[in-house]
Amino acid sequence: MNEGVAIPAQVRWLSNLSIIREREQRGEIKASSVVFILTGKKVAQRLVNKGEIAAGVLYQLEPYTNAGTDSLCKFRCGWGHIRSKCSHHQQKCGYCAGTHQLSEHRCNVVRCASKQGAVYSLMQERCLNCKGNHNALSGNCAKKIKAITMA
Repeated sequence: MNEGVAIPAQVRWLSNLSIIREREQRGEIKASSVVFILTGKKVAQRLVNKGEIAAGVLYQLEPYTNAGTDSLCKFRCGWGHIRSKCSHHQQKCGYCAGTHQLSEHRCNVVRCASKQGAVYSLMQERCLNCKGNHNALSGNCAKKIKAITMA
């Protein structure tokens, strides 16, 4: 299963190894994340699709995506995480805070002729992050300003 896999850099943990071991001994964790740096997208995709065997155990792998305080979740339009790490189960519109994707936003004002997914409408914008009268991507959002400043 590991055929064709070349790891060009030393495997590393996402946290300090001594801290991981202490937490394991206290029973706080049973596993930890490990980072493999691979050469080639084909090998990486194959590992994600099929998994990797280590110490006789098949592990499911996922691509590592670095997400900081200035990362925007496309599912929830919230700052500080990305979709693959989102803990919410209901998506939100970044324009009106409704329970639909921004790409599916449709103005609910009868005389509005805006097309689905349009970022203009007669509806009041509402930021789901700070509850302000602007959309979630607005430069006026205090949460966005804080997220970018902290990055």
